[in-house]
Amino acid sequence: MRNVEIVSVFSEDKHEAALALVGNLAARLPYYYRQGNIMNTRAIFALLGISLLLATSAVATDLPQIVNGDPIIVGGTGSFAKASGDTIDLMGPTGSGAAYIGDFEDGWNGWTSFARTQPTTSHWPVSDYNQAVAGNLAAWCGDISIAACNDSLDVVGGYGDSWHDILSYRATVVNPGISATMSVTATLQNDTEAGYDYTHLSTRTAGNLGYINIQSWDGDGTFAIANGLTVLPSELIDGTDVFLSFRFVSDGGYSDDDCQFMGAGACQVDDITVTVSQDGQPDIVSFTDFQDGTTGDWIIDFPAGVGDFAQLWYGLADLDPCTTNFSRQVAFIDDGLVVPGTGGTDCVNFCYGPSGYIVNTVGGLAGPTEHIDNYILSPVMDWPNATYDGIRLAHEVYQHEDLTSDAPGIFHIWSVRSADTDGSAGNGVQTIDAASWEDRNFVYFGGPDYTRPNNDVTDLMEPGRDVVQVLLGVYELGWAWGWVGNDGYPAPYFDNVSVKVFPNVGPGMVAREIDLAQDNFPEADAIDFANLGSMHVRFDMARNISLARDLRNDPGDSLIVDIEAVRSGAVLVGLPELHYAINANPVFDPFRTTATSGSVFGHVAVNSVGLPQPGRWAFDLPDTGTLFPGDVLHYYIRAADEVGGDVQYATLPVDISGFGDFSQPLAYNSTFVVRALPTIDSDGFGGYTAPRTLFWNDFANRGGEAEWYGALANLGMGEGSDYDIYYTNGPSSGVGNGIGGRTSGLALEHYETLLYTGGDLSVNTISNGDFNNDGGDDIGALLNWMSAGNKDLLITGDDVASDLAFNAGAAGDGFADAVLGLNMWSNDLRSFIGNQATPLVFAMSGNPVILNLDTWSVYGGCLGFNTFDAAQATGTAIRLAEFGDPNSFPGAYDFSAATLNVYNGTNKVISLPYDLMYIFTDPNAKAGAPLAARAQLLSDILDYFGVTGTLLPTPVPSSEIFAVTNYPNPFNPSTKISYVVPRAGHLRLKIFNVRGELVRTL
Repeated sequence: MRNVEIVSVFSEDKHEAALALVGNLAARLPYYYRQGNIMNTRAIFALLGISLLLATSAVATDLPQIVNGDPIIVGGTGSFAKASGDTIDLMGPTGSGAAYIGDFEDGWNGWTSFARTQPTTSHWPVSDYNQAVAGNLAAWCGDISIAACNDSLDVVGGYGDSWHDILSYRATVVNPGISATMSVTATLQNDTEAGYDYTHLSTRTAGNLGYINIQSWDGDGTFAIANGLTVLPSELIDGTDVFLSFRFVSDGGYSDDDCQFMGAGACQVDDITVTVSQDGQPDIVSFTDFQDGTTGDWIIDFPAGVGDFAQLWYGLADLDPCTTNFSRQVAFIDDGLVVPGTGGTDCVNFCYGPSGYIVNTVGGLAGPTEHIDNYILSPVMDWPNATYDGIRLAHEVYQHEDLTSDAPGIFHIWSVRSADTDGSAGNGVQTIDAASWEDRNFVYFGGPDYTRPNNDVTDLMEPGRDVVQVLLGVYELGWAWGWVGNDGYPAPYFDNVSVKVFPNVGPGMVAREIDLAQDNFPEADAIDFANLGSMHVRFDMARNISLARDLRNDPGDSLIVDIEAVRSGAVLVGLPELHYAINANPVFDPFRTTATSGSVFGHVAVNSVGLPQPGRWAFDLPDTGTLFPGDVLHYYIRAADEVGGDVQYATLPVDISGFGDFSQPLAYNSTFVVRALPTIDSDGFGGYTAPRTLFWNDFANRGGEAEWYGALANLGMGEGSDYDIYYTNGPSSGVGNGIGGRTSGLALEHYETLLYTGGDLSVNTISNGDFNNDGGDDIGALLNWMSAGNKDLLITGDDVASDLAFNAGAAGDGFADAVLGLNMWSNDLRSFIGNQATPLVFAMSGNPVILNLDTWSVYGGCLGFNTFDAAQATGTAIRLAEFGDPNSFPGAYDFSAATLNVYNGTNKVISLPYDLMYIFTDPNAKAGAPLAARAQLLSDILDYFGVTGTLLPTPVPSSEIFAVTNYPNPFNPSTKISYVVPRAGHLRLKIFNVRGELVRTL
């Protein structure tokens, strides 16, 4: 091919100049499905008129986040208990009596499938829309039915998300045995989001899937097109034809459809002349000016979609050692038969799919530049009871996406949609086909394992809905974050979908952990004892909302919660409120200007172009005068709705019984606790002190909190006095809120020891901001902290070292090698130690760390298998412990079960390829150990670090008991609960119903 080029409307310098017009405001704008977004001129200058609004409002975003699990917090009321007969099983398994069937034992049961990559409608009308001369017709790519986003800033009509619209020209050459030259001239008016939505002049050739772009345009401008190419005989379509097309392709967001971008349609193409020339043959000339109201020699065309690979399969194999499902499931495996023409997609390493086939990673029938986007749809289900407004969606999914460097980034997703088809809610008649799909804006990864997400989707329903539908699917989106490998999998598989409908109290409330408030350090990123008032700590969202191309961390100023009146006919009463209580550090009382308890109203959040987002609420506290080092803040959100005088309240989180209880770290929901660090106290002599130890919980509330806090308490260590806590919200998403997202390392200077846990996360552990584009350089912060020397670091977690070595670029690999002293083999130890899931660990003799434990067990078995790192000590590092063989004898393997490295001469670094929560006491160990194995091992390590030398284990009561009884049995209308406690103190009693649901906290 010849003369292939890319033309951009604005140079990069002009983009930067436009951004400079709105300064930091524009630089804070979010992005969608991609990295490095620059808005077009129209949107930039529109921002000038709404900068005041944005300055006081939250900036909401539609950026999808990757996530392992589902870190969603759902609101409700703790005083409401549903009777066992209240729930209606709308969709359930075969034989359950549910109105709709959620398994596939008897076939599809009304489920259907579709590929979003295969459009069925075109947006190329002939029109004089947006033409300078009325009546001058052109081929316009747009939709006149799209309403104006803003009466003063936008016009009716525009383009939408995920469009791929094609206008094509084909001509049969005179002599197919010789080359042909094509030239094209035309006029193009373009108005697309710069950098992401493009108009292409393209061609196709024989034997190649997909399109070859000759020239491309983005942004806003008018162009005179003059281009051409040479087509070889072997490249002729069907052996006879040349091919040209004008294509418009938009990505998954920022368009007139979602009002994140405002324009006048994608483009107008006019006065197209195509000349086909061959040596010795007459030219073929085509001219189209569209003045007759038709597309002339050009035809409305449709792209070849990647393909609809959804198929029912029996006996699918998997790599989950704990769960197997040989029943019929839905999968999207490309075996070359489901979608003829692909030839099938062969495995690289994960060959357990049928005949070794996997999900297509190379764009299927559409070619390597496209990506699978394939779904199954449930039947449209009639809502079973108009007085019930609550709904839960659960489904079984076998997932396998490890996001290693050669992974394709194939995620599984779910969505729901609903409609009020008779208009009973007073919002007009709706149709389910026109309804928007709603979800939490996550794409899910993990495994290989079977999981069962169970989501409360009440807030995603339309008021008065009388029909509902479910979507499950597979989406290759890894390219957006740099995963472009082809080492794919047969996963995901879907089965056993359940939909339950139940009475709901109050408005629907939900939040993603990454949209809530995050622990923080002083904004000045310095500990200045001489100027205490300078050390205010901001109250910010966890998630970084700056552009990835900026490589910086800019947390959202407000936290975001979705709140909807979901009862039929309900409206919100007043404004939702954020209630807070601060355990204030009296050292900073002279500088505090915000009350230490109270409430603030929320306000409707806005998107990146300043348009309100109904149902999405922003909450904030003053960034100065509110929080100072050592403060701990609890908060919750409260909202009310009303129908016919019936006012109902809900809170987020549901259980707020521990609100204001600062007695211990787990007294209140961890997600709704904000810590301002470090804790600073008076030393009684005119100076100040701070804890020597920081515990960085980079695993959040996914498990292990109780084990860590319990072990620290066993050693007599208390939060705020002996150690501080930094808690990462939603850590699997990697949104820049690790410790490097809040400090460069300067604010850590007074900590001498740092304890880190990554739990069983396999990616987005200690990250390098330059590589992950999350704006938070954790590696840099730790290196800066250790640069002072004499710092001690404990790193624990299943895959922390392998994530650094394999996924975090040169900086991560260097950290694993130089700081941890590890040579990585694999992120899964099992195959190297006889396939043991729960190996015994033996302490090595003669090492500098005095271990009071000879042996301990590391549990990595069912319900979900752990993948402990396989690594060897390298350089000056030494093994502190080794893994035993299947017969529980040491000496068989060189892999390290605990490693000590001295970094830069004075920094002592110990790493464990598993988390503290998986350490268990060896059942065959001799009696007499004063502590459980995990606490004893932590004690030994801290002793070596010089932390706990003067601390003693908390004594265990010798004879006192704790007991609870009730009479008569709990199935009576009332029962009396009696309890015996070993000593006086506060007691919290939680009552659960027979389904395990919390009824009341006393």
